[in-house]
Amino acid sequence: MNPYEKIGLPKIINGAGKMTYLGSSAIEPDVIEKIGMVAQGYVDMELLKPKIGKLAGRLAGAEAGCVTACSAAGIVISVASVLTGGDIYKVEMLPDVNWMPNEIIIQKGHMVNFGANIAQAIRLTGAAVKEIGMVTGTKEYHLLGAINERTAAIMYVVSHHAVSNGMLSLEQVIKIAHEHNLPVIVDAAAETDLSYYAGSGADYVIFSGHKAIGGPTSGLIIGSEERMHNCQIQDKGIARMMKVGKENIMGLYFALEQYSKRNEEKQVAEFEKIAEELQRLLADIKGVTTKIKWDATRPIPRVQLILGKNCKLTGKQMISELEGGNPSIRTRNHLVDEGIIQFDPRELKADELPVIAKRIFDILA
Repeated sequence: MNPYEKIGLPKIINGAGKMTYLGSSAIEPDVIEKIGMVAQGYVDMELLKPKIGKLAGRLAGAEAGCVTACSAAGIVISVASVLTGGDIYKVEMLPDVNWMPNEIIIQKGHMVNFGANIAQAIRLTGAAVKEIGMVTGTKEYHLLGAINERTAAIMYVVSHHAVSNGMLSLEQVIKIAHEHNLPVIVDAAAETDLSYYAGSGADYVIFSGHKAIGGPTSGLIIGSEERMHNCQIQDKGIARMMKVGKENIMGLYFALEQYSKRNEEKQVAEFEKIAEELQRLLADIKGVTTKIKWDATRPIPRVQLILGKNCKLTGKQMISELEGGNPSIRTRNHLVDEGIIQFDPRELKADELPVIAKRIFDILA
């Protein structure tokens, strides 16, 4: 029996993708086996974290890394590192920042809520948030005009939550920041191409360990050895309240090892096969049409269920019906107001596809 059903929760068919609210990724069996071995032993945590940080950082294409509880914790720790450097007195003072520089610049279109407000994650350190530009666009003069003696760093967000049109590019931000001797922090939590961001010139890059990488709940910051050391010592301060256990530290490393060896072309072909089969099963259902739409920046083919004008249900009603049964079918719903419900193939299994098709047929019938 599904262990979640045993405690009274419905089985979930995950067509939403690697979403935190669904527990992100299904961990591979060999990674789970290794985590089990780790869980039954002991280790000096002060030696483990920097050791795995360095190994994981190098696997991701950087000098070093710092393992965190999640990517949100990675934002807090990266900002804390910028504020304190290697000064342990300042580490212990946070969030009482009574020195400068202490402002983090971020484009208004990057002020996202990923389940929590990114501004709050920044402010937890005691830093001040300085928004620039408009939601319709940011120009270089907005960034240049905002930089002053109070500026500590610039935050850049890569996410489907962020505004994609009219924002300054990562390349533009890095160029301007480095001309002013300022570090750039990149939140690239769900991105798949780790090496691209490692080689971008950004000073801190934050990944989720439990999304593309497929590990247990965790996060990874990568950057220079000095900056990652300054991240590690936050464990003596506010990072103590968001500590990560030995199982998740090692689990992230095992998953990252596996991820770095993956055959991406083969993996994408498998995603495409799942998407095409689901589209085939949905093809004859009246009131809806389908198409496969690839993600704008990542190699993910998603099936779009497009509700026709004569469909009896709105998109939100359809989602409610899909989620309300057992199994509960979860979907990617960013386009629901346009009458489009999406199915992400990455966490779907072949035997779940007929279940999805039958449920949609039954709902509309």
